[in-house]
Amino acid sequence: MNYEFVSKKEYELVRIEIESIIKKVQKILRKEFTFQFKLVGSGSKHLITRVKNGNKGFDFDYNLILNCEEGHFWKPKYAKEKLLDAFDEAIIGTNYDHPENSTTSITLKVKDAKNSRIIHSVDFAIIYYPDLDDDEEEYFKYIRNNKRNGKNNYTWEVRKCSKSIDYKLEWLKDNLDNYWSEVKDEYIKLKDANRDPNKHSFQLYYEAIN
Repeated sequence: MNYEFVSKKEYELVRIEIESIIKKVQKILRKEFTFQFKLVGSGSKHLITRVKNGNKGFDFDYNLILNCEEGHFWKPKYAKEKLLDAFDEAIIGTNYDHPENSTTSITLKVKDAKNSRIIHSVDFAIIYYPDLDDDEEEYFKYIRNNKRNGKNNYTWEVRKCSKSIDYKLEWLKDNLDNYWSEVKDEYIKLKDANRDPNKHSFQLYYEAIN
């Protein structure tokens, strides 16, 4: 596939609308639980892409970070289904389809009414940071939907934090002329070569830095 970068002028209004929807969800759920949100990976670095003349548009990745009291263990089924229902309510009056219960996220899509082509989409991963001892490696947990026989089976899975990426980016900045052009070139090369439909853009961004 051949990818191209999307201009900030085109995607910025979409980002604003997405974050407005997230804030509505926060209000809907404020009596149940609270969470923060963060744009992650390529979207946070203004590396939004799409397939040239493709039918999947461009996408964003957000982390929905559950606020967690010490010693509290989140039930993944409860958190995922509450958020799905809240997003379904929050998108009323917008062009987004009903939220999809994807394997590692909640997915919203805007499609062209004429041909069902995806114009843009957004994935919301649901995560929380456990209490850690000082000698433990930093990580977070995310909800995964392991669908079996048509039924949803939710589990918490571990993903290591990627703070080293920022250090590596700083190293590139200090040691490589035109470092950002090099990063963009490597990122678009990896996007073109990727054959894993389940790999998120932020993962390819991390690979580009590495």
